[in-house]
Amino acid sequence: MKNWLNVFLNLLTVLVLGATVLLVGLFAFTYYAPNNMFNPYPPYELPPTLALPTSTATLPSLPATWTPEPPQAPSATPAPATPTAVAATPFSEEEEIYTQPTPTEKAGWTYPFTLKSVPSAIDASVLNPERGCNWMGIGGQVLDLQGRPLTGVTVQLGGTLEGRSITLNSLTGTARQYGEAGFEFTLGDLPIASNGTLWVRLADQASLPLSGRQAFDTYAECEKNLIIINFKQIR
Repeated sequence: MKNWLNVFLNLLTVLVLGATVLLVGLFAFTYYAPNNMFNPYPPYELPPTLALPTSTATLPSLPATWTPEPPQAPSATPAPATPTAVAATPFSEEEEIYTQPTPTEKAGWTYPFTLKSVPSAIDASVLNPERGCNWMGIGGQVLDLQGRPLTGVTVQLGGTLEGRSITLNSLTGTARQYGEAGFEFTLGDLPIASNGTLWVRLADQASLPLSGRQAFDTYAECEKNLIIINFKQIR
């Protein structure tokens, strides 16, 4: 009885060792070949890698006889300026050239302002008793269509006096001794005679003329050291 028990135990030991070796071999086989038929949990198959097409740049080709054409500058037609009254600003000799009326402006063009009367020379002490023979200038005012004072209009004075260039601006409404829309320019500290070398006119914001250039004379007499020039609107 004891011998049969020993044989059974030895046989059982051999079976256990064999099963262990078999199990280890199965694990090793599954490790190196996971997709074998004995593996109950085979790995999922990965989807195939997506291959993107490669783009090839295609350069544009020009005809054999193609010749580049030079760009043409756009033509612009200037719009006519609308006369408006603005604050006075000094103007330079360059602006003097720019604002010179052209023959086209003179032909068939009527300025909205003109002289109210012929320029006249008086004694400056009539309006300002403190002014004697040690001053010379011009003054006046601007009236609208209804004869009312028109303030805020630029007045330009230009020309030469004894070889000295004159370029000055004033604004109507700044010299009330000539009226509500009065203006004034000081020409010097003594009367000097000149014959049409000075002119005066009205201008808008863009320094475009609202009246033609009105030339006037000055005098060496103390009783004629103030030139009165008035403008009126006609359209």
